[in-house]
Amino acid sequence: MKKNFMWMHAAIRPPVLAMVICGLTVTTMTSCSNDDSPVAPVLTTPETLLGEWCTSVNQGDIDEDAHENDVTDMLISFNENGVIIQRVYAGNKTESVSQWERFRRHGIYSVDNATHTISMKNISLTPAKAVYSFDGDKLVLTFDDEENPGEKLSMTLHRPSKTEKKLYAIYDRSIEADDYIGKWFGVNEFNGLYTYVMNEFTGNSKLKTIRYSVYENKCTRTETTWDFRQIKVAEGEYDEPTIELYSPDDDSKSTLYWWRIEDDNLVLGMWEYENMFSAFHPITQADIDLMAELDRMSESND
Repeated sequence: MKKNFMWMHAAIRPPVLAMVICGLTVTTMTSCSNDDSPVAPVLTTPETLLGEWCTSVNQGDIDEDAHENDVTDMLISFNENGVIIQRVYAGNKTESVSQWERFRRHGIYSVDNATHTISMKNISLTPAKAVYSFDGDKLVLTFDDEENPGEKLSMTLHRPSKTEKKLYAIYDRSIEADDYIGKWFGVNEFNGLYTYVMNEFTGNSKLKTIRYSVYENKCTRTETTWDFRQIKVAEGEYDEPTIELYSPDDDSKSTLYWWRIEDDNLVLGMWEYENMFSAFHPITQADIDLMAELDRMSESND
């Protein structure tokens, strides 16, 4: 039995799962031996899947406890680097957008074309695996119903129109949220010294930073955990969204950073220094594989 996918309420719950992909760009796994060898599944993301998809639902249609004017919109994008980005907007159609809630999360995904399956991690779609199909120009995702074994849940999405894109842009500008949550990766090179940084912001106000400094064949790894607090523009202290990062050695000392999302990247800048900022992209499977290799390098240097 198949039924419609059950949405979250207007009171947005923090996303629990994230989406995982096995390729940075296009990755194809094939057999290299004789004809009797099994052929690995093709993990190339089809062009028809890439890009943005959206859907909307009136909560009152699926939940008797919801108000008839409660609505939830979702925008999902799949990019060629194996990153999935999910945006959710929820509120009451009769209320000001400033009363709405939203969240934005990213993860990584993989596609098995042999079974038409998408595996996902770090966003709020659960379960984290879906069978995909196309109904004309619409994308249909079908999930196993974990609460009712043997039954299916389905979600139908379409390409966003210009009007819908403008509306989502208004939501993003008008509703403050914690878009920095998740894993972000960046690299810098200076005079032969390569620095790789993974920043993971969590929903419980923790930041884990893993830094690799690589020069020639030597790799040094450091890991630091920080506490932080979010300072919204609405609080009146700053004219840009801000994070106050507390020293791991002395929480009476802190550093203020402004942040923004630009072209799906996280940009962080120190308020103290006008021109000092760094950009990080959503972590990819290739970044995760690179970190594993850097971990091995750092261990061999110990």
